[in-house]
Amino acid sequence: MSDGLRQGFLERLIMPFDAKIVSAIWRKALELVPRLSLVVSATGICLMVALIIAEIISTKFFNYSLPYVLEYSEYLIPIIVFWGAAYTLRHDGHVRADLFLHRLSESTREWLILAGYVIGFIYLAIVFNHMLDVALRSIRWNSVSYYPTPSPIGPPQMFATVGIALFILQLAIEIVRKGWRLYRRYRPRLLG
Repeated sequence: MSDGLRQGFLERLIMPFDAKIVSAIWRKALELVPRLSLVVSATGICLMVALIIAEIISTKFFNYSLPYVLEYSEYLIPIIVFWGAAYTLRHDGHVRADLFLHRLSESTREWLILAGYVIGFIYLAIVFNHMLDVALRSIRWNSVSYYPTPSPIGPPQMFATVGIALFILQLAIEIVRKGWRLYRRYRPRLLG
């Protein structure tokens, strides 16, 4: 076998395996976003429950209210919502306006959902930009809360902002998935 033929043979033999490995790694990476989102959101829920239970026990048995429970619970709400949104989106758990969507044809419904994803992506990108600006400013100025326990507000703001970033990333992934699915399904109509 000549060197040229041998090189072409080896490339054809090796390339499909590399593509399969890269594809598998890419799929695992894409599934990491909603999984991480679920873990952080569930942890936030558990922390909030633990804070509230501690407040109940402290109030009922020791006649003492924990001053930071309300404040930290309020910080946890956007963290839980924003971090949990990526997982919810990945598993089609979002509430949609199904009042009229179910009356549309499947193709129209799919295109409308894709359009909603794109509009949501743009909106969340704007929200992310503003939240990042607020969080960075709070960190730079060492801003603290107005509660009895003056806690720094920059870190929880930044943590919620990272949650929005993950939600935006998952939304981009879903846009590509749905767009690719629609393209493959309607490619003959689009091209011909």
